[in-house]
Amino acid sequence: MGLLNYITATSLDQDYADVAKSRGEERKDKPRLPGMIVLGLFGALLAVAAIQTASNQSVSASSHDSLVKQINERKTDLGEQRARINRLSRAVTAQQQDFLTATSAGRGLQSRLSDLGALTGAEAVTGPGVRVVVDDAPNASSEKQQVHDVDLQKLVNGLWQSGAEAISINGQRLTSLSAIREAGQAITVDYRSLSPPYEVSVVGNPNDLATRFIATQGGQTWLDLHQLFGLKFDINSEDSMKLPAASRLHLRYAHLEQTRQTAR
Repeated sequence: MGLLNYITATSLDQDYADVAKSRGEERKDKPRLPGMIVLGLFGALLAVAAIQTASNQSVSASSHDSLVKQINERKTDLGEQRARINRLSRAVTAQQQDFLTATSAGRGLQSRLSDLGALTGAEAVTGPGVRVVVDDAPNASSEKQQVHDVDLQKLVNGLWQSGAEAISINGQRLTSLSAIREAGQAITVDYRSLSPPYEVSVVGNPNDLATRFIATQGGQTWLDLHQLFGLKFDINSEDSMKLPAASRLHLRYAHLEQTRQTAR
């Protein structure tokens, strides 16, 4: 039993020793690269990497310059196309007016188109009304002291209820398709960003427009915003104001009116 235990405990030790000895001899036989050669190879790798980086930077700068050039060319082309559209629009309007004013029926149609254009925002309007100026509270420190899109919506809705014939905010004419929304930190009207203070110009009867507005829900809301949170709210009558036509007015839906025929 003693011999068996000895063989079991030491049977692999000599094998491990022989393997380790043979590996050591193999390492001694292999030639080793001098340290200078290793450093030289490492430096060559760094040089190749630096050249590749410089080449990539040159290509990136060239691509950037090319993109900037293309953008400038597209902007110039876009400006020319917009100018052409404006010239054609003015020419079409002039021909339309010449055609309509040539006959009495045309003049009547022109008058009707003017009235409808004023109501829809397709044409500029001039007349008396009121001017409302609203703004954030001085040194506003909370959102309750700032003007939000819902506040302008209530203001505009109250003015329409009060008999407003046409409304614009900071020069942007409102139509039945207009949207007053918040985009980030700015309020937009028809996707155009506005900056405070917000000047709301209203064409309508100046004698009772302001009084009727205060009686609406929108008027009461703004009185509370002014008194409780310090938001600026000024409303004054104006003898004459000119509101521009809507910059974006597109026909979305249309249908022919069906005539009814009575059976005899």
